[in-house]
Amino acid sequence: MRKERLVGIIMSIIISAVMGAVSAALVIKNNPESVRYTPAAMIYVSNIALSIVIGVIIALVIPLGRLGAMLARKANANPPGIKFFLINAIPNSGGNTLIISLILSFAGVLMARMRLPAEALSQLPPFAVMWLGNWIKLLIPTLLISYILSVLLSPLISRLAGVKGPGPEKH
Repeated sequence: MRKERLVGIIMSIIISAVMGAVSAALVIKNNPESVRYTPAAMIYVSNIALSIVIGVIIALVIPLGRLGAMLARKANANPPGIKFFLINAIPNSGGNTLIISLILSFAGVLMARMRLPAEALSQLPPFAVMWLGNWIKLLIPTLLISYILSVLLSPLISRLAGVKGPGPEKH
């Protein structure tokens, strides 16, 4: 495994875990009734685990690190400069956040609806409306957290892995 890929996977695990915890906290805050059907600890564990799995798959399949490095090069930003890390984090945090938050909100709404009695379901909006509504509530906070963590952790993890910067991955 190349060092750049290792950096991407480590970053993905850390950021995805935090995104999963934040999404669980937001679910409980925005819908206090959710803990009536699922214990809070289970909401946290399932959101964090699902988020990490999705994040690692994204890191292995989508070359977000390469996209970030290309974007930084186009802006004439080079590692280890702060401009490089600010620009390089955009595709990684944006791509991960969009995909992870969409899937987490889908899974959360699906699981909640599966546990509700029929009469409670009849009082709810359609699945797609609930899903997209929950996704919108997750999107901005998780995007901000993902970007901030990416900018802060990327130089540290890159240095620890022996990479001068989280430049393009080579396949």
